[in-house]
Amino acid sequence: MLKINTLRSKFLLSFILISLAYIVISSFFILNMINSTNNRLGKINFVHWAKDFETMVEPNFINFNYMKLTAQAEDILKENRNDFIMLFDAHNKEIFYKGPDWIKARLAPYKADADDQVKETAFDSQPYYLISLPVKVAAANTFWGSILFGRSNEENQAIISELRLFIIIISAGLLSVFIILIVIINRKLTQPIQLLKNGLEKISYGSFSHRIHIRSNDEFSYLGSQFNEMAEKIESMMTEIEATHKELEKQVTSRTRELNESNKKLQIAMQELRDTQRHIIQSEKQKSLTAIVSGFAHEINNPLTGILGYVDLIGIREDSSPYVKEKLGSIQKQAERIKNIIDQLNQLNPDMEQVKMEISLSNLLEKLIKVISSRPENSDYAIIKNNFNEDITIQGNHFALWQVFEGIVENALEAFRENNIRKGIIAIELKKSMDGGQAIVDVSDNGGGFKNLDKAFDPFYTTKNRTQKKGIGLTLAYNIIHEHQGNIVIKNNETSGATVSVYLKIAEKKFKNQNRAEEK
Repeated sequence: MLKINTLRSKFLLSFILISLAYIVISSFFILNMINSTNNRLGKINFVHWAKDFETMVEPNFINFNYMKLTAQAEDILKENRNDFIMLFDAHNKEIFYKGPDWIKARLAPYKADADDQVKETAFDSQPYYLISLPVKVAAANTFWGSILFGRSNEENQAIISELRLFIIIISAGLLSVFIILIVIINRKLTQPIQLLKNGLEKISYGSFSHRIHIRSNDEFSYLGSQFNEMAEKIESMMTEIEATHKELEKQVTSRTRELNESNKKLQIAMQELRDTQRHIIQSEKQKSLTAIVSGFAHEINNPLTGILGYVDLIGIREDSSPYVKEKLGSIQKQAERIKNIIDQLNQLNPDMEQVKMEISLSNLLEKLIKVISSRPENSDYAIIKNNFNEDITIQGNHFALWQVFEGIVENALEAFRENNIRKGIIAIELKKSMDGGQAIVDVSDNGGGFKNLDKAFDPFYTTKNRTQKKGIGLTLAYNIIHEHQGNIVIKNNETSGATVSVYLKIAEKKFKNQNRAEEK
């Protein structure tokens, strides 16, 4: 389909319009010329015919031989029945009329004219030539009358119509030939332009390997060669740009990876710094609280010993009434309760000289899980072990560490009960730190988590009624782990629970042996 906005279509339409205008104008002038020539020749022929007839009938007209005139008129009108002849005497009276009767009534305006001039008129849309010739004797210069001749021009008009149709047919044929030639020439001339246009479109779409071939050996051929050189340069340039782009992508990816790694290391360092800061603050707080609580316990313990002694002395007297003995029993019971609290407070400052030995953490935790899981009240909850196959040995007090891990697990179990969590899960994972110098025990649960992590290790701070079997709270656990040169960290996890991470130093002898094995 031909598009109007293309150069080929504009060129083609321009040539067609010019050819059409040329043929129409030429046909118009040719038809006018033929019509004019035919009309002129027809008039000349008509005048000769009329004058020949006038010369032929002049003797009979002068001699008033009207019968002979009538015969001559009828004879000359045999060739064309549409022509007519009308004779007038010197007084412009009609002598006779020969021709179609329907024309005679329309000849009144032309009777008095005898001026030798051909007139064109129409009777009932039929064209006619009219001429009125006087009948004179040249020697005597006597006017004897006039003859009105009328000749139908319909035959000439038919010839002109045929000529017009013939010219139109010839013009249409020539126009068709011109259009065909113009289309062929147009295609020949615009084909290189179309090739250049298609080539530019392919280049714009990224097909830089496209080349065009124009074999016209003219300006278009030169443009085609220049186009191919341009495409080759663009292809080479785009190849270089693509290679540079890939190299830049690699560099950006490498730099991004390095930045991400640096960012991760920075985040880890910041987290370690925060943990260290929290650990230092907690340590200082624990030292202060331990000193206060120890002094407080010592001050209470001295009078409490006296109270218990006097209660025993009064109790062994025989004169004591039952009422007194009952009240003394209550006093002794409450005093012993205070003594137990004092003993628990004294545990906040554990003995620095307690016995320590090499302990297998996986073995300790295995036994702890087995003991806790065997208790009937814990049958609805699951304890999951992760990475217990790795043998990690630390230097520590077995009883103290047992108390720490048992207290952490018991806290999670009590959280399940207080929050009515039926599908409680405790996950205990054993692993090493990145440098291999510390053992890490992560105890995670889905028991609701801690509401105030900053006060988790403060003595006597609690939001729940948790009964600790051994009287070991998080404060005591913190002190025990700290005394083992370790650390304990609490955070809320993504499973709506808490994760308690205990860091303990791996036994130095074992740690050196492991490093040597890894180096080998």
